Amino acid sequence: MKEIKEAVDLPSDEDKPLVHPLDVAPARRPYLVSWWLRRLASLPVAFLFGAVLWIISNNVITPFVIPVVVLASAALAAEYYAGQAWSHIPGKRMDRWRDFGAVLQLGASFIDAMALVGGLLILIAWGATRDFPEGVEEVTIGIGAGIAVIQIAEIVAAVTRRPRDWMAAVSKLFALAAIVLVVLVASVTLIAGQWSTESIRLALMGAATTLAIQLVLWLIRFIGSRRSTAAPTGDPPR
Repeated sequence: MKEIKEAVDLPSDEDKPLVHPLDVAPARRPYLVSWWLRRLASLPVAFLFGAVLWIISNNVITPFVIPVVVLASAALAAEYYAGQAWSHIPGKRMDRWRDFGAVLQLGASFIDAMALVGGLLILIAWGATRDFPEGVEEVTIGIGAGIAVIQIAEIVAAVTRRPRDWMAAVSKLFALAAIVLVVLVASVTLIAGQWSTESIRLALMGAATTLAIQLVLWLIRFIGSRRSTAAPTGDPPR
């Protein structure tokens, strides 16, 4: 019988029964591409992107519409490349419980934190030279609060799914601390003691919008994950 060689050399089943795309050379590049696309599809990065667009366009529509389109496109592209990476590994050997390595986890939190701080500094500096339209400050702070709620949910998910992976929880706590600091500084700087019932309502609208967008992104990621794990569980691709 003619011997068929595997298209991808996987680690031996005895040494490493479960395999991650970072362990397989052909899968490493698309996996890292998906990581960078997920950074682009994160809400903190969208916050920075929106702040820059706000100054360039000088209207309140562009900084909301364009980042949402970019978020959705980057999320879809990230799942496509993640699927390409996982396709190199047979289903029964996929190490789905291993997330990004410690360096990548810390890198993701650092990028998110710097994006939030950068977006805040831009808004504060710009706000010192002009008056924002009524309600924009409250909605912006609500968006930041919504991002903080999302980070708390991701910390709970990380601790629940991988209780021994302390690096995942620590990296997300780092991002959460930066987000809370951003929201507090923005609240004191932009609104100070002018909070009212209407201000709280506008902030809640901003938070609800953020949560709705994140739910869509999570749905995209869930569908992409389900599709990539639907690979055959028998022999590897040949």
